[in-house]
Amino acid sequence: MKHFSRAHRAAWLVLAVILALPAGCGSCGFDCGSDDEDRGPALLDLGFTDESVEQLKQVVIEVDRITLRRSGAADVIIDTFTIEDLDLVAADSFQVDLLQYRGRNQLRVIEDLELEPGTYSDMLVEILDGDINRSYVQESGDDLKPLNLDAGSLSLSGFELAPGDESFAVVFSLAQSIRYRAATDDYLLSDEGVRVIDSTRAASVSGRVDRELFDNAEGCRDKTDPEVGNRVYIYRLSSQGTATLGDVYTDGSSTEVPDNTRSPFSVAALAEDVLTGNWQYAFGFLPADDYVLAFSCDTEGDDPVDYDGFVVPLPDGQVYEIELSEGERAACDLAPGATCT
Repeated sequence: MKHFSRAHRAAWLVLAVILALPAGCGSCGFDCGSDDEDRGPALLDLGFTDESVEQLKQVVIEVDRITLRRSGAADVIIDTFTIEDLDLVAADSFQVDLLQYRGRNQLRVIEDLELEPGTYSDMLVEILDGDINRSYVQESGDDLKPLNLDAGSLSLSGFELAPGDESFAVVFSLAQSIRYRAATDDYLLSDEGVRVIDSTRAASVSGRVDRELFDNAEGCRDKTDPEVGNRVYIYRLSSQGTATLGDVYTDGSSTEVPDNTRSPFSVAALAEDVLTGNWQYAFGFLPADDYVLAFSCDTEGDDPVDYDGFVVPLPDGQVYEIELSEGERAACDLAPGATCT
């Protein structure tokens, strides 16, 4: 079991803006045609980012340790953190408000960490919960609620490192991974919807959302607060094909899911630009693929586990097909009669 502490870490964990670092050996693949003894180390950058939920002011986690599990070798454990953006040097843990890092933004939590190239099968992110001073949620009314995990850690997918610079992001899709529990008056964070993606190859899509869609459009104009319950859902075409667009749910749904219903790959809430007054959405770290974007104006209370039967899209016709290639930064504005090219 290999530890990276204050004296031994060649790099450190970080949450940051999308990193534009070269990825390994480029297009030649993992081996790059050289023998193991000729290959240099991999230099890992790791960031945390969020696709946030609405109506929450803060979602704070305190990370205690990150473990990289290797296939056929000792685990790599990072248990001290030097994070420039948080003014931390060799700290035993770090707190981060995930809502501060949305879209293409990340906080750097590991930077230039020298590792052996190879397959890292899993990543464990251990979080200090059970204490409202460590991990918590601040609701819209400023009430603080504990944020807990079933096992105290998130078990995430691993990755393969080639020699040279490698950059990955942990994406917290909070609309899928966090839920309020009335019985215990706390929030539960799970690894559902949390994904690890190669930052250098990830695509993104963002754009403006015409206020007409949730102010005056049919099916939306009668809401008490037109700014609440507006979401953009994104679905992968390649994995699920033609199906009815559904709200967020998992296999553990306690409600019946209609046949041929597609669950979203990720979800984005809307944010208002305080300078322009425009409403915007952003998906920052997506695998290259063909996607469907769908806007719905009436999704307040979309449970991350149970199928709720919300109408997607709403207004009718707010569906946009888009093809994203590796590293592409696409723009798609949503408006009555608009198309996404």
